[in-house]
Amino acid sequence: MKLLHLSDLHLGKKICEMSMIDEQRYIFDRIFEYAQSAALDAVIIAGDVYDKSIPTVEAVSLFDSILERFNAMSLPVFIISGNHDSAQRLSVGSAVMRKSGIYFGTGLEQSLRPVTLEDKYGKVNFYLLPFMRPADVNDLFDEEIRDFTEAVRYVTEKMNIDTNERNVIVSHQFVAGAALSESETIVGNTECVDKSVYEIFDYAALGHIHSPQNVGCETIRYCGTPLKYSASETGHSKSMTVVTLEEKGSVMVDTVDLLPLHDMRKIKGKFNDLTREELRSDDYIYAELTDEMEIQYAAAGLRAVYSNLMSVSYSYTSSVSDRENAAALINSEEKSTYDMFTEFYSRQHNEKQMSDIQKEILNEILERIEG
Repeated sequence: MKLLHLSDLHLGKKICEMSMIDEQRYIFDRIFEYAQSAALDAVIIAGDVYDKSIPTVEAVSLFDSILERFNAMSLPVFIISGNHDSAQRLSVGSAVMRKSGIYFGTGLEQSLRPVTLEDKYGKVNFYLLPFMRPADVNDLFDEEIRDFTEAVRYVTEKMNIDTNERNVIVSHQFVAGAALSESETIVGNTECVDKSVYEIFDYAALGHIHSPQNVGCETIRYCGTPLKYSASETGHSKSMTVVTLEEKGSVMVDTVDLLPLHDMRKIKGKFNDLTREELRSDDYIYAELTDEMEIQYAAAGLRAVYSNLMSVSYSYTSSVSDRENAAALINSEEKSTYDMFTEFYSRQHNEKQMSDIQKEILNEILERIEG
């Protein structure tokens, strides 16, 4: 059985207030070109279909056309809700679509019952586990679980998996050991799920992390986003993951490169060097200027060469700030702790002074510390 693993579509996403909808339409045209020639048996979309819980009309229209085109190829589609999705909105019409081979996993209770397909090797059971928190498990099963790993483990144990058959889980969580980019956030290790909870499955089709990667082994895998969605992803190579399940224990994982309509790049240099006519490009550009003085109307000048300029920053900013902060600390031994705190606050807030209430709180804290 040959599966196409996608995730984190983020349909309707804007980056620096620039809509990615045309890029998303383009990349799905490429995905459909591959799907038409690849003899696929099913498609997985592992969460974050939309970028917002209330998606734009354009995003909903695009997703509708995606489902229609996969359905026209007679391909079953397995979709779960991610943390960016509204599970209720995403699953509207799911009972009707299920009859057409489009399966939504948006609730924990339904994740316990697999959708089963068959090929010449027998059954393949698909468990659709949406993005979840311990509180979701506690609400449904009247438990008192606080740990993400234990929450996922509890649900997967409830699935009563037959290990003699081939089993695939579709899940949208942070798995410990995965590399993050700046477009993903996690507080410490509190949201991490240990990969061991997925080891019982023949393949874990993961979503949530934007860079394609295996976690521990190739059968526990993030396929990544189909497009670059942040400055930290400019060095990434985007791809689709293709999984082939043969007899029990035989799983092959491959990737197919995805080339965007416009690339996303970082450039660095002096303003005059970066604005040469021969460098003209419509790629999405994050520009870092190394000029020692701020250039007036730098963004406008750069945009004349790079029509899809995302942002402009200066290399010297941090170094100047560091020098100023260092100079401010000279002779700090002659200042009181109170004075150093108030001066530091002022520097961090564009010379804004502390309010009377803040000063009172600071005094109380210093009194406790200093006795």
